[in-house]
Amino acid sequence: MRKMNRRQFLEIAAAGGSLLLLRPFRSTARAVASLDHTTSVWVVHGTDIPRMLETGIERMGGWSSFFTPGQKVTLKPNIAWASTPEQGANTNPTLVGACVAACRAAGCTEPIVCENTCSPSEQAFRMSGIAEAVKKAGGRLYALKDKDYRTTELPKAKILKKADIAADVLDCACLINMPVAKVHGGAGLTISLKNWMGAVKDRGAWHRTGLHQCIADFSTRIKPSLIIVDATRILVTNGPRGPGKLEYPDQLVFGRDPVAVDAYTATLFNKDPFAIPYIKIAHEMGLGCGDLSKVNVKHLHV
Repeated sequence: MRKMNRRQFLEIAAAGGSLLLLRPFRSTARAVASLDHTTSVWVVHGTDIPRMLETGIERMGGWSSFFTPGQKVTLKPNIAWASTPEQGANTNPTLVGACVAACRAAGCTEPIVCENTCSPSEQAFRMSGIAEAVKKAGGRLYALKDKDYRTTELPKAKILKKADIAADVLDCACLINMPVAKVHGGAGLTISLKNWMGAVKDRGAWHRTGLHQCIADFSTRIKPSLIIVDATRILVTNGPRGPGKLEYPDQLVFGRDPVAVDAYTATLFNKDPFAIPYIKIAHEMGLGCGDLSKVNVKHLHV
């Protein structure tokens, strides 16, 4: 496949979005009728993260589109590493705190945040700034232990037929995937599809049995209500832990289709989405749309 540069990708994405905006809604719906996802991606540009979050959620219909007061909300950011917010290895704590606070304001009594960390959990939670952010916002953060998982079948998977998955990921009214966008030595990139490795007991099994297929397989079972990608700063070298070189797109990427969200975010790294095997596999499995010419990418500036 011929590699395209970042400008070409963004032009294609914008053109695809413009064409979809010009077509009647029914025409767009027919084009993606085979996908059980909304193939729209909202990209909010700015530096005021709480305001960016509010803008994105408003454009997606408000929090009432995702849960009603009293229902359980689980957030899955990336908190894998004992790294500072400035190093870009974890989801921005300002974003996590703002999302917890917003969910509380919308009627969730205690939003839950959980992670199976790579670094020791206490260090990762503290150094990332996420422990303090969640506490101040009124949420509950905890490190996943053996008792917190439930063995779950994945009947539509090709390799990953079973996994021990965090019960709070399985049992909630609203599941929010909040990855940070960064490069990864094994997967090429880690965005939303790969972020679920922090919600399983044996993350090493994915590496041992076929990483890219396992990443796609997991999403045959787990389908988030909402995806918010932290692309405020992206780690472009020495991922996934860093420290490495950072770039600053100053973006939050919102959507319901994880394949479309990851495909767009890949362009921030000057990557052809289908050059990342798990994006291509997930697209071919019908888990979402990785073809940006068919994705309605909407850019908002705040």
